[in-house]
Amino acid sequence: MTPESITTGNVLVMTHGWAAGLLATYEAAQATSADLGTMWNPALVDPKTGQPSISLFANLAASLQTADPAATVLMYSWVDQSSTDMSALAAYAPERATEVNGHRMATVIDQSLTSGFSTNGGQVHLIGHSFGANVATTAALALATPPRQLTLFDSPEVNLARIGGAKNDLRYKLTRLDVGRGPNQTFVDNYISLVGEPYAGYPGLGQVVDVRLKPPSSDAGVDKHQYPIGWYANSAATKSSGVGLWWSPLMGATDTALATTWNQTSSDPSEELVLVAQGVAPSPTDNSSVSYLSTAIADQASGPSVTATQGTVSSTAFTTDKDSLWLTFDTTIAGAPTDTFHLFIDGRLRSTFAPPTEGTGSDGSFLILYDIGSGTHTLSLVAEGPTNGSPPSPSASASLTNLRISSTTDIQRNLTPTQSKELIVWAVALIILVIVVLLALLILLVIWIVKKVRRNSSSHE
Repeated sequence: MTPESITTGNVLVMTHGWAAGLLATYEAAQATSADLGTMWNPALVDPKTGQPSISLFANLAASLQTADPAATVLMYSWVDQSSTDMSALAAYAPERATEVNGHRMATVIDQSLTSGFSTNGGQVHLIGHSFGANVATTAALALATPPRQLTLFDSPEVNLARIGGAKNDLRYKLTRLDVGRGPNQTFVDNYISLVGEPYAGYPGLGQVVDVRLKPPSSDAGVDKHQYPIGWYANSAATKSSGVGLWWSPLMGATDTALATTWNQTSSDPSEELVLVAQGVAPSPTDNSSVSYLSTAIADQASGPSVTATQGTVSSTAFTTDKDSLWLTFDTTIAGAPTDTFHLFIDGRLRSTFAPPTEGTGSDGSFLILYDIGSGTHTLSLVAEGPTNGSPPSPSASASLTNLRISSTTDIQRNLTPTQSKELIVWAVALIILVIVVLLALLILLVIWIVKKVRRNSSSHE
């Protein structure tokens, strides 16, 4: 995107999820191009269907554009970090890449909007599928001005997804958004088809609209998981349905009367847009707040800072425990719109941000901590120019102050590949033990029956 190229109007940004099975295809396409590969590269073909990997999102984009011809419809690709082989534990790496890609997505959007975009009536709608729901949610929190709407497609939330590290745990992040139906809040609609879960029952998320979709029973698992993308595209193409896109405040809808839970009654194409409400609309004030213990990082009142000198790295240490949820801080940022600042924890890139054209930028001042272990960690900050490794502008500077750790109890964490392998080994060992015990009992039973038959035979003789 060209910096400051979008002046007003509705901006809809979509992003994909885990590109399982696309690693070899992506690497082959990347080998023939000097540019970073994207999901819309025609060489990226789904090995299962033979169709371009972008097909579902291309159809969605077309439907969105037709429904709102004046809108800017964009796609954020992170296929370079989301493509993997089909191994059972391959989800761990792309899930860990969702946070930094959410910040990157927000940075690109912020840089693309002109100063005054929001005051001129501009509104942003973020849409994410699967791991992309995590990317979109992080972007929603990191934007200088929060989006008007956040749409989630089957974010993996079932507890089984923790094996292999594939659970998004968006209930933690969504509480940082001002979720609601009001004009200055973020409307959140969540579509569940296979591995998602409703969010409205969690504290602070009572205004979320949860939709339970019913994919055809004949669909394979991956098709059930992708079902919301096509369903939402169909809703956009059918204004008379009054659901899906037509709930959007960007389309002029009033959401205060919407119930929090909706159920699809049939997957038949002629009836798939028929939804039945469960319950009633929540009160505008029915959104119980969530509070967390916030602890300042000792002796770090000034925090790390970075100047325009290329290669400068500023670092500070902090300590986490099992209850650490996220790291928050205040930011002071200056520089050209093309300057980029990078945050690392223990050498792993976690966030990127840039001087905002408007807004405070403070919403993006957080990093999740529930994906790292307890102990002492290092937070590092560096500056770059518009391209990787290029120097920032002479005016570039950033500082982080008021660093604090927010904590809560009973945090559930994804399993690392090592932990998953250990769990699988123990599960297999337990299954083998149960089988051995059952076989032993069966043998003992057979021996007992044989002996009893022999005794009975002897007594008759």
